[in-house]
Amino acid sequence: MTFNLASQFYEQASVYPAQLALSVGGVDHSYSELANRVQRIAGWLGNQSRKELSLVGILASRSVEAYTGILGTCWAGAAYVPLNPKLPEERLLRILETTELDALIADEQGLKLLSPRLLDNCPQRILAPGAPGSLLPAGHGGARVIAGQDDLPVFDPHDKPQPLTDDHLAYLMFTSGTTGVPKGVMLSVGNVRHLLSVMQDRYRFRPEDRVSQTFELTFDLSVFDMFMTWGAGASLHVVPATQLMGPLRFIQQRQLTIWFSVPSTAAFMGGMKMLKPGAMPSLRYSLFCGEPLPFHSAEMWQQAAPQSILDNLYGPTEATVACLVERFRGPANVTPKRGIVAIGKPFAGMEAAIVDSALSFLPPGQEGELALSGKQLAKGYFKDPAQTAARFRVLDGKRWYLTGDLAYQDTAGTFHHLGRIDHQVKILGNRVELEEVEAHLREICGSDSVAAVAWPVENGLAQGIRAFVSNVNIAAAQVREEMRRRLPSYMVPSQVQTLSAMPLTASGKVDRKALVRMLEQKQT
Repeated sequence: MTFNLASQFYEQASVYPAQLALSVGGVDHSYSELANRVQRIAGWLGNQSRKELSLVGILASRSVEAYTGILGTCWAGAAYVPLNPKLPEERLLRILETTELDALIADEQGLKLLSPRLLDNCPQRILAPGAPGSLLPAGHGGARVIAGQDDLPVFDPHDKPQPLTDDHLAYLMFTSGTTGVPKGVMLSVGNVRHLLSVMQDRYRFRPEDRVSQTFELTFDLSVFDMFMTWGAGASLHVVPATQLMGPLRFIQQRQLTIWFSVPSTAAFMGGMKMLKPGAMPSLRYSLFCGEPLPFHSAEMWQQAAPQSILDNLYGPTEATVACLVERFRGPANVTPKRGIVAIGKPFAGMEAAIVDSALSFLPPGQEGELALSGKQLAKGYFKDPAQTAARFRVLDGKRWYLTGDLAYQDTAGTFHHLGRIDHQVKILGNRVELEEVEAHLREICGSDSVAAVAWPVENGLAQGIRAFVSNVNIAAAQVREEMRRRLPSYMVPSQVQTLSAMPLTASGKVDRKALVRMLEQKQT
């Protein structure tokens, strides 16, 4: 079977040329306009994409150049590598050195980052806004000439997306590595094709749907936004950065019908009193993924979007965006003693299981590491066979991915997330799951904007816990007193700090490293 991630976009552009495809930065783009630009980019990429493994970097952030660059790369039969312009130069340099890209597509923000040091590791072919023939600063590899819009080939209406086999690389997504070195996860055309098939069966996107886009392109949830939307002839609406955490007005003005974000957005909106009953009547689906979904946030969101069906999705990048789902129906969905919504059951074509430290399968009710198997498992890690072999294991003749997440399956077959195995810390010799501490903080503070970190750490051993909260109307001393009533002393935070806003990563998740840095700076 052959497929191309841009093929459904091409088909919809043929059927609905005048239909809105993308709204970004205050500018609306029709399917015909976008298809013209995308096909010309694919033509510019040319024969280089016929190689067995061709990589095109997308150094852009939620801009028209980013979206057309991704579609053009797919159309040409190459694999795209999203590069966030907000990344530190050292991290970008490491990724460029590792990937040895065949071409680079940048927006204005990305173009400004290309210092001589980065250019030394850039491909010769660069496409970016600007006058044709513009010269970039010379590094040791010499000057680079960028191509602009006027350098793209003339639109050819007969040119179609390249048919690709299921094992062809679709995109290469870099995630944080435990060693500090970014890991490149290789996702195939077949992985994404299966995801889109399952998702369309479940959600039935329609041409009249208006879909949110909240994720950086380096966060794989963006794959769902783009290809589900354009595969249905619907429109993608990019939420401005200034409204990402409080998008109520954007949802209302744009009359969005599909919402997809991390749960932190719902928690923040709840804390800011934005989730009033009936506030978002246009939504027909509300989807959350990327971190635990607190029950209170889900409940408030459901009241604010009463016509909406709410799903909690779960899945690591290595299993193609999401692979388990739980439909929210109230208290019955809550994971006991956690205050979070269960992660549910696996998609068709996927399996989930719980294994112990010896990789033996555990029965329902027993806690262990969550393992995943099926059609959405990644090809592995780019140029890292050792890490691939460590995380992708063959158990009883079947290939599984070890997620690093602590979980269990209940007797009804539903899976419950209990936190990261690496978030289990030992405090004075006692094992503590930081997510459990956070569950109590949420209840006591009446806020979902909470976090707990191990601190201080001396000689590699955690000595205690520090907590951070925002959007609360309770004194820190009262929080600690209530925690003492609920938990053993070693699990009670030695200090509770109130923040005006919780620091977030580029993916919108709570930035625990930033919290630790706050503590380190106070110590010095």
